[in-house]
Amino acid sequence: MYTIYIMPYSIRKVNNRKCYRVYNKRTKKTFAKCSSRKNAEKQIRLLRALEYNKDFVPNARRRTMKNRS
Repeated sequence: MYTIYIMPYSIRKVNNRKCYRVYNKRTKKTFAKCSSRKNAEKQIRLLRALEYNKDFVPNARRRTMKNRS
């Protein structure tokens, strides 16, 4: 028996426009109403990282000696 997990985030093309919508399939919550395909894919990667990677820190930067002071 195999368990197949379907990712909850999806992209849909908006009618009559050159943009895409990012939403959660389970909750129907919309995260982006009109973004480019490239940005929509980036946002889905971010949402997945936030949900599934406990150590993920958005906008994290490496600390150097300059940043410490």
